[in-house]
Amino acid sequence: MQNIYDLVVIGGGISSSTFITNILKKGFKGKIAVVEAGRGLGGRCSTRYSYKNKKLALNHGCPNFNVKYSLKNSYLNDFISELIDKNLIRSLENSCFELDENYKLSKILNNNFYFGNVYTSTFNMSKLVESLINLYNTKNQIDFYFETLIVKLNFNSELWTIVSNKNKKIVGKFLVSSSNLLLHKRSLDILNVREIPLREAINKKNNIKIDEIIKLTNKQKYIKRSNFLIYTKKNYYLEGIFDRDIIHFIFNEKAQREIGFERIIFQKQFDTSLGIVVHTKDMESILDNYEREDKVILYQFISNKLNNFLIKNHITFKNLLLDDISRMNWRASQPIGEGIPERLQLCEEYNIGFCGDWFQIEGYGSVLGAIFSGLKLSNKFIKFY
Repeated sequence: MQNIYDLVVIGGGISSSTFITNILKKGFKGKIAVVEAGRGLGGRCSTRYSYKNKKLALNHGCPNFNVKYSLKNSYLNDFISELIDKNLIRSLENSCFELDENYKLSKILNNNFYFGNVYTSTFNMSKLVESLINLYNTKNQIDFYFETLIVKLNFNSELWTIVSNKNKKIVGKFLVSSSNLLLHKRSLDILNVREIPLREAINKKNNIKIDEIIKLTNKQKYIKRSNFLIYTKKNYYLEGIFDRDIIHFIFNEKAQREIGFERIIFQKQFDTSLGIVVHTKDMESILDNYEREDKVILYQFISNKLNNFLIKNHITFKNLLLDDISRMNWRASQPIGEGIPERLQLCEEYNIGFCGDWFQIEGYGSVLGAIFSGLKLSNKFIKFY
């Protein structure tokens, strides 16, 4: 007989982990299935480990999150305080520098990802998500299904059945989707399906909320990014005030157009090498043209731009010799435009909820928005369930 879960959560990122830890903290006793397409937890907060040495790690997606000074919310404040108390996150104070079009450094950050109090994981971002989701999993209530890409949803007799591309079926009484892929028309190409999965599960005009969330989700657009993951040879360091375990260089809009980089994140490694993540956006056509010619030429192009920036601004005194470089493409890394109204997070009639950075709440389009939506959904879920 097939196991029926009390709750099935699609997506293993920080939004769903926040949702799960909060309902467990509030006393949820049911059995939970977490279904994730990737090889581990993290989502866009994932950490990439080097193929050459698994001890080398880079926060290659969202390396931090920030809370605006003006934001006063008791649930969020208590959540952040608990993460600090349990040594899961730490402040990034004095580790972030913004650069203008003249490459002049400033510690006054106006960037949406850095304004206010800035935090990062004490270990790495994947470990943060792992620790968070298991914080109150003391009775082993959670089963994890990794490398499980959901392509079909079905709702029947008050039960949800989700089906993977390998025909794996998981059944649950309540469904939470932290990804909006299953609501969005881009799923047709990505998942190679004929119908948007949520639309196939619930026919049009059967529920006003479902119709509205599908309609509004499909109006959203996304910033596509390419990140370059770089490891240097050993015994490299940054100069003076920049010689820290983690350092962030953020470029303003004019500087981004000049250099082509959105931000550069340095992370010291255990073996005296440097790990570097170069975030780019709006460079797809340029990068694709280089890659079609030769990946080596593309990587040399990125390496030259990086070294020119570092030496010109006295961040290093010599070229960084690279040991490894690779490219990571994000299909949909940040929603832009109108967010989804919070009132659509929970559809009681069909036992389904939604969370993620795509809701129009404080932190929309960022890690904070993902966390906040998870907290808000957890409170709605506990009252309903």
